[in-house]
Amino acid sequence: MKKRLIAVLALTLSIASLLGACGSKPTGGEGTPTSKDQPNIAAVFMALNSDYWHMIEAGCINGGKDMGFNVRPMGPTSETDVTGQISMIEDQIAAGVDGIVLAPCEPKAVVPVLEKAKEKGIPVVMIDSDLEEESQHLRASFIGSSQYEAGRQVGEYIVANFEPCDIAIVRGVAGATSHTARQDGCKEIVEAAGFHVVTIQPADSERGKAVNVTENILESSPDIKIIYATNDEMALGAYQAVEGKQKQDDIFIIGFDGSPDALKSIKDGKLGATLAQKPIDMGYAGVEAIKTLLEGGTVEDRIFTPTEVVDGSTVEDFDAELNAQLEKAAQ
Repeated sequence: MKKRLIAVLALTLSIASLLGACGSKPTGGEGTPTSKDQPNIAAVFMALNSDYWHMIEAGCINGGKDMGFNVRPMGPTSETDVTGQISMIEDQIAAGVDGIVLAPCEPKAVVPVLEKAKEKGIPVVMIDSDLEEESQHLRASFIGSSQYEAGRQVGEYIVANFEPCDIAIVRGVAGATSHTARQDGCKEIVEAAGFHVVTIQPADSERGKAVNVTENILESSPDIKIIYATNDEMALGAYQAVEGKQKQDDIFIIGFDGSPDALKSIKDGKLGATLAQKPIDMGYAGVEAIKTLLEGGTVEDRIFTPTEVVDGSTVEDFDAELNAQLEKAAQ
């Protein structure tokens, strides 16, 4: 399978075809597990509307293949659909799943349903976004990058490559702890180096909203030289707005996630860079942790996965490794 085909796969492959590839039942959270011979793991994401979540999905699927699990990926249509995600978790608990890998839309909101999981002895591993400290007894481990340190990594990249200038930050849903950490880590570094963060605006992790938000930013702050978006979907939307204003040669845009669509944009000379979280590794590690727990073992309270800034000088090598992992999930 050629690289281009694999990149398109990450954008368009449906949940049903992915689950069919690994032998799992393609549902959005309803029904009961179909196998009595293999443990059934629910992988519940914030959404399944972007490359980033499909990459975590691929990592969970690869983990299920390697470890002999039925992995059931699912997520609401939007990261703002907190109620929909909670309903999915409740359905999976009622179905008697053996473990849950969870990326919560709103960490505080899922606490009551996770209390039900704990009562039933269902191990829960958080990925991407953790629970608040007072609720962390409800999960066995958090797996993901340190969002704050990754944000600092973005800031360090900006400081190393640009002179002090005006920066705008386009972030995910207001109140989402992971996006706040990504935002604050970068802001701390750049402001200490003399950069000016002119505005921070939410676009709810959606490309379309980011177009409108960025257009407004460009109207109110025409001297912006750098836009940092706390996920790649918003970065791509920001680029669309910048291009529409014919400012693509004047404004450097850096995203966060390392999605296939963002990597292609970097190759095409559009997006400047992305902070790659390696979400496939994150999803794989989530399933691996559940396996350890089901076998009676223990896992570390926090397992951090590596991050790196990918730009035009490193995108080809990074993309080749990503494509190989996506191809495995699609087989």
